[in-house]
Amino acid sequence: MAQGSGPDVKTARTGRLPFCRLGQELGPGAFTCPTRGLRSVWRGLFLLKSFNRPFYTDYIYLERNVVPHLRLWRRWAIGLGTSPQSLASDLPGGLFRSEKETEAPAPSRGCRESAEQGMSYNFTHLDRYLDLLRENQLFPGFELMGSPSGRFTDFEDKRQVFEWKNLVSLLARRYIGRYGLKHVSKWNFETWNEPDHHDFDNVSMTTKGFLNYYDACSEGLRTTSPALRLGGPGDSFHPPPRSPLCWSLLGHCHNGTNFFTGEVGVRLDYISLHKKGSGSSIYILEQEKATLSQIQQLFPKFTDTPVYNDEADPLVGWSLPQPWRADVTYAAMVVKVIAQHQNLLVANVSVPIRYALLSNDNAFLSYHPHPFAQRTLTARFQVNNTRPPHVQLLRKPVLTAMGLLALLDGKQLWAQVSQDEVILDSNHTVGVLASVHRPTSPADAWRATVLVYASDDTRAHANRSVSVTLRLRGVPPGPGLVYVTRYLDNQLCSPDAEWQRMGRPVFPSAEQFRRMRAAEDPVAAKPRPLPAGRRLTLHPELSLPSLLLLHVCARPEGLPGQVTRLRALPLTRGQVVLVWSDEHVGSKCLWTYEIQFSQDGKVYTPVSQKPSTFNLFVFSPETAVVSGFYRVCALDYWARPGLFSDPVLYQEIPAPGGP
Repeated sequence: MAQGSGPDVKTARTGRLPFCRLGQELGPGAFTCPTRGLRSVWRGLFLLKSFNRPFYTDYIYLERNVVPHLRLWRRWAIGLGTSPQSLASDLPGGLFRSEKETEAPAPSRGCRESAEQGMSYNFTHLDRYLDLLRENQLFPGFELMGSPSGRFTDFEDKRQVFEWKNLVSLLARRYIGRYGLKHVSKWNFETWNEPDHHDFDNVSMTTKGFLNYYDACSEGLRTTSPALRLGGPGDSFHPPPRSPLCWSLLGHCHNGTNFFTGEVGVRLDYISLHKKGSGSSIYILEQEKATLSQIQQLFPKFTDTPVYNDEADPLVGWSLPQPWRADVTYAAMVVKVIAQHQNLLVANVSVPIRYALLSNDNAFLSYHPHPFAQRTLTARFQVNNTRPPHVQLLRKPVLTAMGLLALLDGKQLWAQVSQDEVILDSNHTVGVLASVHRPTSPADAWRATVLVYASDDTRAHANRSVSVTLRLRGVPPGPGLVYVTRYLDNQLCSPDAEWQRMGRPVFPSAEQFRRMRAAEDPVAAKPRPLPAGRRLTLHPELSLPSLLLLHVCARPEGLPGQVTRLRALPLTRGQVVLVWSDEHVGSKCLWTYEIQFSQDGKVYTPVSQKPSTFNLFVFSPETAVVSGFYRVCALDYWARPGLFSDPVLYQEIPAPGGP
C-alpha cells in the first residue's frame, strides 16, 4: 500500500464463477435479474462479508440504455458584500458542478431614482463576485431575493412588481452580455430562499404579493431569453395547511393567472425543496417521496417536472457543532445518501419522480472554536498571530469524498448487496455505487468505478470493521488494464484527528498545518496490473465508517492533456496556494498531479509528495522560500505525464510592519 498503510487489500486469482444473466433463474436461494427492458453488456460480481455474516453484491450490470447519474452540486450560501477568497472548483472533473447561491444585486452605494430614467443600479460588487466565480469555472445558483437600498417593500404594489420584473430582466441581460447565453442558461435561477420562514428583508410579503413577485421573476427572465430556467420555492413543504407559500406557488403555477399575461398557469422549470435527515440518511428520501406524492396528487401537471432537493443535509443547523461532522462519518453518510437516491429513485423506473439534482448546503465557513465540527466542507482557521492575520482552509473528508464521487461516470452499473442470500436495499451499513465508461473513439478507453461505503449514519464505531470480499468479473479486453484503490477512514484520513492529537491549537503553526494537510487525501495504492483472465479479488477490511474506491482502467492511446489556468495565490509568509484547471486533461485515470518549483525558471524540482488528484495545492516549505516559478502536469496510472502547464511566476511581497 503506497503512502501509508490502508486497508489490508489482497489479490487472488479465482476460477470461473456463475454470473446472473438477465431474466435467468439461478439455483436455490438465488434470484431473477430484473431486466427493466435493458440489455446487459458488462457483468461483474462482488462478495461482501461483514461482522461474520456475508454481504454479497450479486451482480453489477451496465445497461445499454443509460441510467443517468444524479446531478450533484456543492452549494454555498454567501451573501453579497462579503470578500470571498479564491473559490476554485478544486474537485477532479466529473459529475459535479459547483453552485453559488446569490442574492439580487445590492448596490455598492444604493440605488437612485430619476424621473426621466427610472431606477439605476450599481452592479460593481456583483460583477466582481460573478467574475470571480467565472474565473474559477463555477456556475451560480441565483436566488432572486433582496431589496436593494430598501427600495422594494410591498409586492402587492403594482408599480413595485413591474420594477422588480425590470430589475430581473436588466440583471439577465447584463450577464448574458457579459458571459454569453450559453453560460448563463446553465444557471439555476430560484425564488426567495425558504419563503415560509418569512425572512423577507423588511419586505411585506403576503401570499398575493409572493405570487406577484414570482410572476415578475418569471417574466423578467423569459422576456430576456426563454432559455433561462426558474424554479422554486426552495423550502420545507410541510403538509398543508403548513407551508402556505410553497403550496400556493404550486397552485398558482398549475392553474393560476399570470400577473403580466393573464394566461392560466405560470412556468415552473423545476420544483426545489429542502428535506433534511434529522440524523438519518433514509429519512431524507422518505420525506421527499411523501411530499412529491402529495404534489403529484394535487398538481398532476407537475408529474414530469424536475425535482431538486438543494438542501439534502443529514441534520439541520449548520453551525451546530457535531463530532461526526468533522470526520469520515459525515463523508460516508453523504455518499450513502447519494447512493440511496441514485438506486432507489433515479434508477428505479417504478418510482414516477423525475429527481434531477441533489445538493448539500454545507459550504459555510466554520468559526472558532469549532473549525471542523460544523456543517462545512472545509475547516477554517483565522490565524491572528501573523502580520497581517490570515485565513487557512483545510479540506475535510466530506469534500474529499466529493472528489471520489467525481470519478464516477455517467452510466450506472446496476449493483445489489445481499446478506445470507437475501438482497438488501440501500438502507444498510454497506452499500455501493458503480459506473462504467465505454470508449467513444480510438483514443478513448474503457474504465469502471466502484465506490463502496461503510456507514452507520451519524454513528462511528472506533473498534468495528467490515470484512469485505470483492470479486470483479467480466472486464472486457483492453490494453494495459490496471486497477487502483483509494481508501478513506478516520484513522488515516482525518485532519481533525491530527488537530486533536496536537492539542487543538487555536493558531496552528506552519508545521502543524502541514501535518493536518498530510491527512486530507485518501490512502492510494499504486496502480497494479489486472490479473490474468481479467478477474480480480480483493479482501479489504473496512473501518466503520469508511469509503473504498476501486478504479479499473484500460490504457488510452493518448497522454493526459495539458493543465491550464495555473495561478499562484498568496496565503501568508512562506506559503502559497496553487490552483489550476483540468478542463483539457481529458482523463479520469490519473494517479496524481506533479507540481514543480524553480527559483530561476530553469531548473525545476518536484515539490508534491503524496498522490492527489485535487486541483489545489498549498506549498509551505520548511525553508519558507516560495518566490519563483511553478508548473503542473497530470500523471496517469501508467506513469505517463501530460504537458506541463505554462509556468507562472510568484513573487512574495513582504508584509509591511513585520515578517
